[in-house]
Amino acid sequence: MTIGVVLPVYNQDPAYIHECLGAMEKQVYRDYKLIIVIDGANEETAEAVYNASSILTIPYRIIYRKKNMGIAYSLNEGFSYLKDCPYLTWISIDNRQDPLFLLTFYNHIQQAPEDTVLLYSYYWLIDEKGQRFADETQWLQTMETLMNRNKEEILSICFVGASFLFRQSAFKKAGGYDTSYGVVSDYEFWIRLMEQGNIQLIRHTLMEYRVNSALSLTTITGAQGLYLQSMKASLDHRKKRKDIPDVTVLITTHNHGAYIGKCLDSVLKQTHSNIHVVAIDIGSTDDTLQQITNRNDPRVIPLHIASGVKAEALNAGLEYVLGKYVLELDGDAWLDERAVETMLFDFERLDKSYGLVYANKRIWYDNPSSGLQKGPEIKGIHYTNKYHALTGGASHSPRMFRKSILEKLDGWPAELNGEALLASDYMMFLRIADAYKMNWIDVVLYHERKYEEENITADQKLYNTQLRAVVQHQLQVWGNEMFPEFKMDGDAIVQISLV
Repeated sequence: MTIGVVLPVYNQDPAYIHECLGAMEKQVYRDYKLIIVIDGANEETAEAVYNASSILTIPYRIIYRKKNMGIAYSLNEGFSYLKDCPYLTWISIDNRQDPLFLLTFYNHIQQAPEDTVLLYSYYWLIDEKGQRFADETQWLQTMETLMNRNKEEILSICFVGASFLFRQSAFKKAGGYDTSYGVVSDYEFWIRLMEQGNIQLIRHTLMEYRVNSALSLTTITGAQGLYLQSMKASLDHRKKRKDIPDVTVLITTHNHGAYIGKCLDSVLKQTHSNIHVVAIDIGSTDDTLQQITNRNDPRVIPLHIASGVKAEALNAGLEYVLGKYVLELDGDAWLDERAVETMLFDFERLDKSYGLVYANKRIWYDNPSSGLQKGPEIKGIHYTNKYHALTGGASHSPRMFRKSILEKLDGWPAELNGEALLASDYMMFLRIADAYKMNWIDVVLYHERKYEEENITADQKLYNTQLRAVVQHQLQVWGNEMFPEFKMDGDAIVQISLV
């Protein structure tokens, strides 16, 4: 047989099992054999597999293992029975294959250069009822944007999808699937497989990929889990490849679809290019996350968390930092092109007692009718001691931290007095000022977007309440040697004094 197909099976809706195996029986290309691995599935699923497979007229084998060992183990087990097949693929039990699925891949692999180790194709998305999600033209454009990438970009996003064929020889050289990567073992395998040769995108929709079905691994794991676990695998391989940047830029963003492009451009076009960009989307409902993942630059590490305050997102991102220094950036702001170079140069000339370097920022007013209007320059301050930093009431932007110090401080404070902390930037600034030196660079390196004046929101009121709490908390930590006085303008704290 020319093509070997593995079908790992865990608990699944019997109707999906019949649809999947029915689609395999309808394959126009017949020179293939199928290995079905029942991976500790329940009796209902196992019975459905035996019933559905009875229609198959191609060579197949069912391996029924009572103990669940996971998808990577099952794939390796299945492929061990297909050593005579020069080409391999595997399918999911809740997907449906086009009748031309195998034939199209076979024809293309016959014409592909010998160093082509992987072919992958477009696929449709279907819901739990088997209905397609999107207009055909729109979806094909989405597929092209997602999948037409250089193989180096596999470290940023798993763009291979659900429909693929690879060479047996490359599978062996890559070492098969690694069971330690769990539900993202397929993604981790693509990284190693692509080290063996080139890839080719087939612009045909050859698979219907089911999403939102109750028992699928992607539903159970969730988008956040898949993003975080995938990028952990990517991080392992970046380390192996010695892809270690000087600086990691941490971007936190929520519903910044209109601005995130400018933000990312400002980072990726820095004069100092040895950087990583960890962009953390916090539950956006617009196209922010899509814009991040659509970036064709392997330096970008996209993450997604469903919800949380900024500090929680920064702490999630900190786990993916390989750089010696960390620069913090909001998704609707942007950097001067010399920001990384300038701040890195300053940090490298300072000794290890310095934990933070900061500079000046420019305010830009975002007016819907007239666009961005240049505002004032906000200068930093050269602080003489931690009390001076406290009375400043600010954290200053841009901020570049020494990563080792962030780790010693256990990252950004995400709560205070049992409440999610909005004033985490200011509190972090004070924690740095308490134990480490800080250096101010008197030049504009950060551009902050301000919107039309609105009524003070509940969050702004809470921020000012928390600012007061942070001051009182920090003074208590410092031994209550001084006491604060707050000058107010309505609900806003405009000045902090110590007596």
